[in-house]
Amino acid sequence: MAVEVVGNRHIPTDQILAQVQVRPTTLLDPETVRRDVQAIGELGWFADVTARVQGAPGGVRVVYVVVENPVVIDVVVEGNTVIPTPEILQALRVPLHQVLNFRQLREGTQAVERLYESRGYVLARVADAGLTPADGGRLRVRIAEGRIEAVEFRGLTKTQPFVLRRALTLKPGDVFNVQQVNRDLQRVFELGFFENVQARPRPGSTPDTVVLEIEVQEARTGRIAFGIGYSTAQGVVGSLEVGERNWRGRGQAISLRVERGVGLGAGTETSPRFNFSLNFREPFLDALGTGLEISLFQTSAIQREFVLGTLTSRYDLTRTGSFVEGSRPVAPDTTVALRLRSELASIDPLPLDPNDPASPAPPPTFFNPGCLSGAGGCRTVALAATGVRDTRDNKIEPTRGSRQLLSVELGLPALGGEFAFQKYVAEYVQYFPFGGGSLLAGRVMVGLSGGDLPLQEFFVVGGATTLRGFPAGRFRGPSMGLLNVEYRTPLGGIAPFLRDFTGVVFVDAGAAPLGGGEGLKVTYGVGTAFRTPLGTIRLDVAFGPEGTQTWLSLGHPF
Repeated sequence: MAVEVVGNRHIPTDQILAQVQVRPTTLLDPETVRRDVQAIGELGWFADVTARVQGAPGGVRVVYVVVENPVVIDVVVEGNTVIPTPEILQALRVPLHQVLNFRQLREGTQAVERLYESRGYVLARVADAGLTPADGGRLRVRIAEGRIEAVEFRGLTKTQPFVLRRALTLKPGDVFNVQQVNRDLQRVFELGFFENVQARPRPGSTPDTVVLEIEVQEARTGRIAFGIGYSTAQGVVGSLEVGERNWRGRGQAISLRVERGVGLGAGTETSPRFNFSLNFREPFLDALGTGLEISLFQTSAIQREFVLGTLTSRYDLTRTGSFVEGSRPVAPDTTVALRLRSELASIDPLPLDPNDPASPAPPPTFFNPGCLSGAGGCRTVALAATGVRDTRDNKIEPTRGSRQLLSVELGLPALGGEFAFQKYVAEYVQYFPFGGGSLLAGRVMVGLSGGDLPLQEFFVVGGATTLRGFPAGRFRGPSMGLLNVEYRTPLGGIAPFLRDFTGVVFVDAGAAPLGGGEGLKVTYGVGTAFRTPLGTIRLDVAFGPEGTQTWLSLGHPF
């Protein structure tokens, strides 16, 4: 019995016969011939493989007839828009000027689909790949990337659809990308209008399109709150807050907060105190995402000045004014803003001993005499430019990423202000995730200034968000430096009832001013954070050289 191969022009006969089990010395077995035909076909080089059994002197002759695939002289990729052709060809790995190998082509198309999937394009597929002699030896690979035919919303009762559409970066006609969808869902959730946001793709009108369906559960966005509190500085304080963060369902935010201190109680200041703030924000003025915020405010608070740890002045600082701010995203993670602020500040010196009205009431150091309330106060007009790059995975409860801020503010006497100054602020925040939901958060912040900086514009260190081991406003100066490091870890592993609690250990270091004053101060402490429907409530206990400070606040300090 003889065994032959015919029809091959480029593929060596020995390489084909290596797959053949029929031997001249064996009996002819039709099943073995069938398996040989299958094995030769699985080499991938042939468009057709058949076997013929012919009579021959002294026995039979088995002839395997093969039809080779065309030789590839070029590869043409069609339909790709999000991944460049060179990258697709590198994944495809089809050699030129060689016989097309179907098995190698199949592995290459799978590699191309994995390449798309690794970048979030999970619906992309190689729709067709073929080569014919009539096409001049060109292998054409057509890719269906999976485009979005339409975006639909479910669950909207108050919010208008355009509010969600402008928060999405994916639009009809774009290639579906699951990573981009997840980022868009995060952006929609961070609007603060919804309790839950989900997305699902469903088949479109053609096999290569999908309809992106976004389902939301709307949250309550209106707020009205009353409060009564007491402090040794102001006595009984009543507050009223009314707000709507999705006004008319258009994503606009408006709020009013009024606070009144009636000065009751031993040792409190006798004059009633009145604070208010009225704010309006339009997040999208135009298609470029330009935002507008307008605010009117008045704040009145007792400030204290220390020199080398000794109280040297107590004074009431009242600030009344307004600002207008415009912001615009310049990149997916970067926003720039311009703020024009005008405010009138007045300073009233108070007795050093709040329980003894006859005690001395020296004014603070470095203040401008024109800022005294008896002199009518002093006006500041300033223009600030700010750039923020934010790569955090979540703006409310971040676990990874960073936030960088640069700000320059200029006092403008030409617009009616009384002070010409410059303020520079740089801040860097980084989050390092650990296993089990734990993370290390760090912040570095530096503030510098120049020119005629009034007292009310000094940098302040001390309090719940800066140097927690000292009272609020303990250090002031024309410059400042701050370093915060804290370790946050979930407590749910200790006991199930602690699943909404997070334990915190922190260290703070700061100074104001830099290179002077009382020098660098370091404090440390522990805290716990509790997740509630209104947000995270944080309780910190900090230890410093001047005693223990306890802070209750809403949200993390950074």
